[in-house]
Amino acid sequence: MLELLAIPAVIVGAALIPRKKNDKRTIQQVLINRKICFKKGDNLIYPKLKSKHDRGTHTTYIYTLPRGMPSEIFEDLLPALKEALNREVEYEYEGVLKLRVFNEKLPERWDYDESLVRPNTWEVPIGRNHQGVLYHDFEKYPHLLNGGVTRFGKTVFMKEVFHTLMMNQPENVEFYILDLKAGLEFYKYKVFPQVKEVACDVYEAAEVLMTITEDLKKKELMFRDKGYTNIIDSPIKKRTFIIVDEGAELSPNVIKDKKAKKYAEFCQAALSEIARIGGAVGMRLIYATQYPTKEAVPMQVKMNIVARISFVCASRIASQVLLDEVGAEDLPSIPGRAIYMVEKKREVQVPYIDDKMMFKMMEGRADEFTTRRTVNDDRPIGDSENQTPVKHP
Repeated sequence: MLELLAIPAVIVGAALIPRKKNDKRTIQQVLINRKICFKKGDNLIYPKLKSKHDRGTHTTYIYTLPRGMPSEIFEDLLPALKEALNREVEYEYEGVLKLRVFNEKLPERWDYDESLVRPNTWEVPIGRNHQGVLYHDFEKYPHLLNGGVTRFGKTVFMKEVFHTLMMNQPENVEFYILDLKAGLEFYKYKVFPQVKEVACDVYEAAEVLMTITEDLKKKELMFRDKGYTNIIDSPIKKRTFIIVDEGAELSPNVIKDKKAKKYAEFCQAALSEIARIGGAVGMRLIYATQYPTKEAVPMQVKMNIVARISFVCASRIASQVLLDEVGAEDLPSIPGRAIYMVEKKREVQVPYIDDKMMFKMMEGRADEFTTRRTVNDDRPIGDSENQTPVKHP
């Protein structure tokens, strides 16, 4: 009778292991200390090393697992392996377990540059890992969920996505931005003709989302009339991006004011509809929150977003909300370090960009980024422009 031995909840194995140059022995010692084995009678059956391959940048160790042992067991083992080896380690399972031990660590900072732009595509650089630069293609995965604790890169990442899309497709991209940090991050971009609106609070967000959902209905009707199933199979080049920075501010459960609560309910319903239907007609939702809870990320939004990126999370629960898996809570405390997940998780260092870098890169293409209107930064607090009622809150 096979019996899977329990894995301790806390990582203690690495502390018991002396540093050795032989990585193979170190890995085996971690397996022993963490009891990654089955018990069969008086024997302990561990994963068996089949081969080792030196790939230059890393070494791949290929293991076969005892029948019935889930590969996910190595998810909790990764922190112990990283500490024991003092290396970065990844794994994947494709019939056999592939454990990759890298010779060098990811950079702690990686600056954005123009070589990352891919003109006439909808691809944006997600980050750099040991295999190279990973790109996200919004034509394949129209929506993106983004989260993690504050000061670790969520907003910088969204600015990088915004900038890349502007550089890739200046004639075909448009943005509606819900900057629920009082407009402090994105309101300055309202000068660009590609930026249709920037909402700074729940009232403005409701008005903007009313405009978007009305446009969504028109697009649905037009697609039916034209016989289009998906925008990627049509001649339409325009894409509409809805960026939400701090979606938790639209959660009715955290809003006390009764009037604002109704607006928040409308906003969440509208975002759910955009996530559910919008992708087919050319709408792309980028939804970010530093409070990844069920209240902050509406279920319909989450269910319709395949691609996820998580920066450092405060807890396993937060990681599970964002990724449906643990892991983001164990990321190193490095700004820009994240887990990108489409089908499988990959740790990356996100490119760093700031406003000065963005505007400098755009200077050479000023004719494509001409000013549409003057931004009104002198609005008094509580002005009606901040609390525009919508038709059906």
